[in-house]
Amino acid sequence: MAVVTTDSARAIAATTPKKRKHFRPFVLWLVPILGLLFVFSILPIFASFCLGFFDYEVLQPLQFVGVNNFVYAFKTDPVFVKSLGNTFYYSLVSVPLGMALSLLIAQFIHSRAHLKSFFRTTYFISYIIPGAAVALVWSFIFQSSKFGILNALLGYVGIPAQPWLNSTRLVIPAIIIIGIWRGLGYNLVLFLAGLVNIPVEFYEAAKIDGANAWQMFWKITFPMLSPTVLLLTVTGSIGALQIFDIPYIMTAGAGGTGGTGGPENASRMVVMWIQKMGFMDFRMGYASALAFIFFVITLALTLIQLRYLRTRWSY
Repeated sequence: MAVVTTDSARAIAATTPKKRKHFRPFVLWLVPILGLLFVFSILPIFASFCLGFFDYEVLQPLQFVGVNNFVYAFKTDPVFVKSLGNTFYYSLVSVPLGMALSLLIAQFIHSRAHLKSFFRTTYFISYIIPGAAVALVWSFIFQSSKFGILNALLGYVGIPAQPWLNSTRLVIPAIIIIGIWRGLGYNLVLFLAGLVNIPVEFYEAAKIDGANAWQMFWKITFPMLSPTVLLLTVTGSIGALQIFDIPYIMTAGAGGTGGTGGPENASRMVVMWIQKMGFMDFRMGYASALAFIFFVITLALTLIQLRYLRTRWSY
């Protein structure tokens, strides 16, 4: 047990006011930042949650309805349930496929150091292009007529033209392809950074023990990349669940006007439905309830991923 002498106690008492004096400016610098965070982030989230308990249609007064908005979302709103299914379908397919393809390309580039900078820059361009531009370019590629670029290429190998964006069966796979392409650069850069940090001595020792390339990947590369995989899984899942711009723009003419998620709501995502309820039908109370439900679902999935992956991988 430490004993504090009289001299040391005096020294601590003398230095404490100085520390407090130096500490105050940092606290003052945080006040405006925390104030902006509260006004533009925390307060709107709380207000949106409270608004979910009211029937509010902008031009009409608030009417308290309790949990009716939340019950209505699952019992009486089939489009919301369908949009949840579409969003989960897109996320469950695009995130793992995108990560697997990115890791495969990263392994290929990592073994060719003289081309690493070129490929890293080339692939990352797809991530920084605005979503509206990506949607417009890919709309020309997925045009349902024979003049669409993809259908023209399929015609050369004898495959008939496909109604990509007008088919309830093909519209989500088309959006998945775009999502994988768009996120390829971000995943690739992080995987390359993770591969660089793996000590070469691990592979040399494995070769001496007679391990082949496949065994070194599963026993060394993939476990050592577990922090990167965890990060990309969580961030990729959150981004996939919140997808809006690409399906909204690409389906603007597939089922009507204004990104209606056509055909037959086959490409309707949750954020698209929330936007329609709030800013097109002006049902702000119901849209707030949907937003809170979706927030809870996203938070729960994120916590499950963190819990499972951290438990499974403890390197």
